[in-house]
Amino acid sequence: MLFIPLLILSIILYIVGNRISSVLIFFFFLFDGFQIVPEVLFNTHFGISKSIDFAFIYLISVFIYGFVKYEDYIPVNHITKLIMIYLSFIIISIGVSLLYYHIDLFDIIRTSRSYFFLLSYFIIRRLTKEEMTKLLKILFIVVLFQCCLFIIQAFTGIALLTGAESGRSGVITRFYNVPLMLYFIVFYAIFHNPYKGWQKIITTIIPSVTMFLPLHRSLMIAFILCLLIGIYIKIGGIKKIVKYFPFLLILILPILLIVVKATGERTLTDIESVLDGEFIEVGDDFELDQESTFMFRMAHFFERFIDVTESNVGIIFGTGFMTEDSEYTYRHFNYQIGLTSDDTGDTVQLDTSDICWSNFIVRYGVIGTLLYIYIFFSITYIYNKDIKVIGLPIILYMILLFIVSFTSDLMYQNRMLIFPLLLYNLLPIEYENEEIKYSEQIAQIK
Repeated sequence: MLFIPLLILSIILYIVGNRISSVLIFFFFLFDGFQIVPEVLFNTHFGISKSIDFAFIYLISVFIYGFVKYEDYIPVNHITKLIMIYLSFIIISIGVSLLYYHIDLFDIIRTSRSYFFLLSYFIIRRLTKEEMTKLLKILFIVVLFQCCLFIIQAFTGIALLTGAESGRSGVITRFYNVPLMLYFIVFYAIFHNPYKGWQKIITTIIPSVTMFLPLHRSLMIAFILCLLIGIYIKIGGIKKIVKYFPFLLILILPILLIVVKATGERTLTDIESVLDGEFIEVGDDFELDQESTFMFRMAHFFERFIDVTESNVGIIFGTGFMTEDSEYTYRHFNYQIGLTSDDTGDTVQLDTSDICWSNFIVRYGVIGTLLYIYIFFSITYIYNKDIKVIGLPIILYMILLFIVSFTSDLMYQNRMLIFPLLLYNLLPIEYENEEIKYSEQIAQIK
């Protein structure tokens, strides 16, 4: 009951025009109470038990208000087309889940509600460029505070952010509850920092250091790779990079040593095993070890891929929008590879945070997964129009999400697309004009 008044307030603020505060509260709900408020406090005993439930209610309420209030609420542009293509697939998949798979409607709603967060674009685009810039700066400060808490917990072993799971690794405690907005904000800090002087240095170092403290091998490698790509684009080519190479070497070498030490021979062994196809022969005795190996992830995906591709409906739409804890899931699935549920002691059948491709193939099927990849990279390509300014942090962020998609489920989470949707209206006005001209040309042809 604690956050229902805040939800009502956020909707009222949007209606009366105080949209920065309203959307900020939406981000608070969308990103797990900024990972500061325990999830149990969001439980209202009225079917609303998670912060993302509040975000969904906000989304639907404000979207309906805007759709009725404004004639131009849904613009004709490239982002809108991509969103409509995706949501059309989701709506058809809901129909397949209900009429073909006979999954309970309540389970379908619980599973599919997060897919509609792309509608947030139409809510956010009502903010002016000045409001968007101010909102970004506020979110930047929020993430800096989260990073400070994460750094403290990494060196003290005391969990300060919610969702804490940890494992000791020398003087640093490996926590996996990385601030969710950090993956974008770190590139925003490095390449589009709103501060100057010593403030810029500090606000760049804090999120950059935080990226390494989870000691997540693929995350560190992906971050360094994206950082090098960003430097190459920002500086302007190989010749200029050579000029600054000694400085870059001093900056990156210690980080590379950390990556090599964290990676070690285990990663090489995992990759070799996958290339040899050993995961295909995994049996019932296969277990996830302490390091959550790459071989395990490939086996996890492969088992589900084989099952999904046994039917034409599965290839197109996946296995349906059932929940993990439903009776339908217990009756229809018996996957052997997966984490063990803390509640039941059985293998978790559907959802995993270890690799997003298992989630994609189960929920979207092969065709749906390819469709999502097309939409994902189409959104990324849009920012090529302004790649040396606001576009660069977004492009690097999207590349990072794709690289770590083989070791996390971040790319599968639609809320992670909120930043590309938020920053779209900060692109040069010429790009939007191109969309308007294109729409006028289509209208003339018709």
